Formats: sequence, structure tokens, C-alpha cells
Amino acid sequence: MQIFWLKRNLRLQDSEPFFYSMKAFRAHGKVLPLYVHEPSLIAQPDVSRQHQAFIHETLTELSDELQALGGELLQAVGETISVLEKVHRCSRITRVWTHRETTQNSQHKRDNDIRAWCETNGIELLEIGQNGVARGSRVPASFPAYFSECINLTLRDPAGADLSERFAPLPFPTCLADEIPLAQGSDKPYRQTGGRKAAQKILNAFFNVRNLSRYPSQISSPNTAWEGCSRISTYLAYGVVSDREVFQAVDRAVSSGHQNQTDTESKRLQDRARFFLERLRWRRQYIQLFETHPELETECMLPQFNGIREAEFNDALFNAWASGHTGIPYIDAAIRCLSACGWINMRLRATVVSFATMNLWLPTHKVAQFLANEFLDYEPGIHHVIHQIVSGTSDFDALMVYDPMKQAIDHDPEGHFIRRWVPELAELKGTSIHDLSRTSGYKSRIAEEKGFGAYPAPVVDHKKTSKIAKRRIHAIKTGLPDPGPEHADEASSTQQLDLI
Repeated sequence: MQIFWLKRNLRLQDSEPFFYSMKAFRAHGKVLPLYVHEPSLIAQPDVSRQHQAFIHETLTELSDELQALGGELLQAVGETISVLEKVHRCSRITRVWTHRETTQNSQHKRDNDIRAWCETNGIELLEIGQNGVARGSRVPASFPAYFSECINLTLRDPAGADLSERFAPLPFPTCLADEIPLAQGSDKPYRQTGGRKAAQKILNAFFNVRNLSRYPSQISSPNTAWEGCSRISTYLAYGVVSDREVFQAVDRAVSSGHQNQTDTESKRLQDRARFFLERLRWRRQYIQLFETHPELETECMLPQFNGIREAEFNDALFNAWASGHTGIPYIDAAIRCLSACGWINMRLRATVVSFATMNLWLPTHKVAQFLANEFLDYEPGIHHVIHQIVSGTSDFDALMVYDPMKQAIDHDPEGHFIRRWVPELAELKGTSIHDLSRTSGYKSRIAEEKGFGAYPAPVVDHKKTSKIAKRRIHAIKTGLPDPGPEHADEASSTQQLDLI
């Protein structure tokens, strides 16, 4: 019997492990699709209830898809090795097919343990690469070459086929929902829904001439990004869709536009499609870096930063930031929106991380762990690398310090986003919502009715603390003694340390 092992690769479409296991059923045995709910991984600090709920919704759809093809999905509770041993005792396993994943250390260790178990038991483990990420000594293809290869592939979709003779019967009953341990936290009321249907809806609805054309102008403001961004990131993170499917969707939109556009319009569309694809290039680049340096989950890229922020950790500042009560309206609106929705746009993410690690001087990895739970589209390879870049602990040349007030004025000038998520300030008119002397201690009637307290004064002086952070990071990076949190007026003003 062959195992088609599903981890964060929750799809049948454009799934090489599924296709090749099906193809090899006569030579190597029928195929058992398997997903394991592992208590040790569910209990990890970067796994939350919203992640688990999204996975359960996706598995429900996936199970229906397999039944339509003539098979069944076995879901089991336990550690993967124990589950595989139980299956192996019922019916000898010949092969295990799965995707090779670049993921957090806990799952990377699990994968290594499975690799050793398969070798010990004479079982062939076939891990298929994805996202163009190379492992070991292999050199990844350039992004243009990878993109060109992807758009010219015929992507396989088993929908509508009768594959019943190729599936193995379940060796024991699938688990019940109440047997699965619950992850920490609670579900988010406005998060995206799991499953292939929701992902397919995005592929069909977003990737067209109109949306790609306006994409660059829509992504920076939280007021426009909700509709202006594709929102495909969550489905990529869980492998509900592949990056190749997204590449082909972009290519189809551009090809469609060319048929009805002038040369000038066509060139503009190509430029904006490249702008979108550049974000996917960054995605691949960050995952590749994390593949090579998995220690970035727990250590700073530049080791001289290890322990620096931890030594000055302020629990009160962390709690104010994590609960959305910093007294900086744009930051608090972002955190509260994220708490309810599991998503904010990329620029706002960077602003939130910058404020936490620069203005509040909170430890990079503590901030990253908190946000791993908050982001539904948490992709470890991207998440931990970006946090290092924004917090200044990487070898990235420029220092990204986002002035939260400037960001608010630039991207939420009338305060619509702030009023929606910070009800204490709902009755402040126009640009007065960006005046900290007006927001401190303010409480609207709406907030009064909902039982909110008065809006707090800023927990830090954002201008002063940003100067201190820039001076300290510049000193540490250049090998000078850390000047500590004092003497803001002496902040270095080199070109690479400008406020964004």
C-alpha cells in the first residue's frame, strides 16, 4: 500500500505526490490518503485555533473530493510515526508520497523522524519539491526561469475521474472530531474560510485585467487593500492552491488583456502584473532563505543582536501592543483588526512590527511568535525572515523604521480605518483623529455604550524612541558598543537610517 501524506499540502489539483502515487498503484499498491492530527504539533506556540479551524474546513472539502473520485481520507489523531506504524501493521506500506516543505522547526524535526522511520522499515519516502525551493547543495532556478517553466506546464486536475480501483480501503475508522485536541486561543469571526472552493473563487475572481491594473495603487492603504489585494496568501500557505496555479492565473489575465488593449495599455498591464509577481518572487526568496537557515525561527540573523532586546523586555509595553492599547490609533486599529480578521495588508504588517521592535524595543522572536498566531496566512519561511528584516537584526542594507503617524496620515488620512476598529475615537472628526493631544483620554458615546474605557495616552514618544532604536541598531551593526536606550538626541542620521 502507498500513503499519500497530507501536511500543509492540502490539495489534489496540481499535486505531484497525488498524481504519481495514483499512477504507480499497480506496481506499488493502492493509495491511502492520510492526514494526521498530531497533538505535539497542535500544542506548539505558533499554532492557534483559527489555523486549526481553517485546516478542518479544508479537510472536510478534501474528503468530499476524494469520495467523488472513489476514495476516502483517513484522519487520525496521534504522532505520525505511531499512526504509520498502526497502518503498517494492518497493511504493509511500500511508499510514502508527500510534498517537501520548508516549515517551522517542530515540523521539520517531525519530517526528519519520518524519514528515519521509513529508512528503518524499508519504506520508500518520496518528497516532491515545491515553490521552486532547493534543498541541500541544489541551486534554485532563477525566478524568471521558474515562472516560465510553471506557466508552460499542464496542471493536473483529477476532478471527474473514477479512480476507485486505485484507492486502498481504510485500515481502521477515521477519527471523530471530538477526539482532536484543540489548539490554543479562539477562532476569529472574520477570517477567511478554508477549502478549495474559496481558493478557486479567488483564482477566478481576482486575476483579471481590472484587478491587476489597480493592484499597485490599492495595496498600501488598509481601506483599499481588503479588496485590492488578492487574499490568496492563506491558500498558498496551506497548499490549497499551488504557486503554479497563481502564476498561470496571472498569465491568463495578461493574455486576455492583450487581446483588447492598445500597445500602451498592454505594456502598462504587463508592468503591473510584474509588480504582483515581484511579491511572489519575494515569497520564494524568503522561503529559500529559511530553508537554508531554519535557525532564524529562534535566533537573529546577525548574532550580535541575540539577547539585546530580551534583556530589556517590558511586559506592560508588550501587553499594550498585543491588545491594541498603545495610544497610537493606527497601530491599535491594526492589532484589533488583525485580532478579528486574521489578516492585515503587508505595509500595515511592517508598520506594526516596526512599532513593536523599534519604538517599544520588544524582542523580535516574541513579536514574531505572537503574530504567528494572529496571521491566518502564517507561512514560517516568510514570517520569520521578514521579522528579522523589519526589526533590523538581518544583514539587509536598509533599516525599515516606519513612523506610525506618517503611515496613518498617508494611508488612512480621514481616519476611516481607525474609527472602524477603535470605537473610543469614533466621534473624532476628520484629521483630528491623528492629533495625539486630542485622542489621549478621549471616549466616544459609542465606546461608552460598549463599556470601553477612555483611549490611552501614547505609551512611548514614537519620534524619540525611533531615534534611539536607529542609533542603537546602527552601532550594533557596525561593531560599536551598544549605546543603550538613552541619549536620543545623539541619534545617527546616516542615509540608510531614514524614517519611511
